[in-house]
Amino acid sequence: MIACVAPSVAPAQTASADGATLLTPHDLGVLGLSTLGAIGVSSVDVKLARIFADTGLHNRHPTVGQWSRRASIFTETVYMISGGLVYLVAQHTGDRTTEDVALHTTAAVFGGAMSIQVVRGAIGRARPFVDDTIAEREHVEQYDFHLMRGFRSYDYRSFPSMHAMASFAVASALSQEMRYRDAPHRKIVSPLLYTFATMPAASRLFLNEHWASDIALGVVIGVVAGQRAVGYTHAHPDNRFDHRFLRAGIMRSGGHTSLLLAPGST
Repeated sequence: MIACVAPSVAPAQTASADGATLLTPHDLGVLGLSTLGAIGVSSVDVKLARIFADTGLHNRHPTVGQWSRRASIFTETVYMISGGLVYLVAQHTGDRTTEDVALHTTAAVFGGAMSIQVVRGAIGRARPFVDDTIAEREHVEQYDFHLMRGFRSYDYRSFPSMHAMASFAVASALSQEMRYRDAPHRKIVSPLLYTFATMPAASRLFLNEHWASDIALGVVIGVVAGQRAVGYTHAHPDNRFDHRFLRAGIMRSGGHTSLLLAPGST
């Protein structure tokens, strides 16, 4: 999945000024407003959880359950391992473009994952399935938080959703890489990437693993992580991260061959 947009794209364009810092005030504002938005979405968490937890719904649509379990396989670990493998193969074959894209995409998922691990570990929000009578009870507590418990128990790592973050970080990073390279068909491929990204996120609702507000904030964190991982590295081609992990190589694009030097090399 990570390699699908990398081959045969144009050389990177100069990054815009918004990539000058790792996190801009605009990004922080977006994250802040998104957190408030997630709090607003939480008002319908129980209603939506009851809909998705309804056994009748699952019995009527068993195929949806099967596909949800399959989509749920795409975790941050899977994305990072697959991205790392693509990076290593591209580095070995000298495909600088794919190496660059795979590295930045994997970094986006890693950065988002580390942030979310700290947040959800500290907040300790209970997952919907912790209350196994959610479909029948009149009163359900969606604000079941236990400080620091998320570091000790999977059942209390609900907010935000790691699945949503990882899928949208990949979609966001790949879309940004295509934009910087003015890749062909990016206006078609990019919406498809985001469409596919919704599948693992939505599956968590159907499997009763997350509240809707968990998904909402995870999506935004993923998009921001993808944009910043790519934007910052393209704005700073001499950054230490690229200098350490990218090597000189040959990139073929549009029938032309170019020698690309690793950032910081002489």
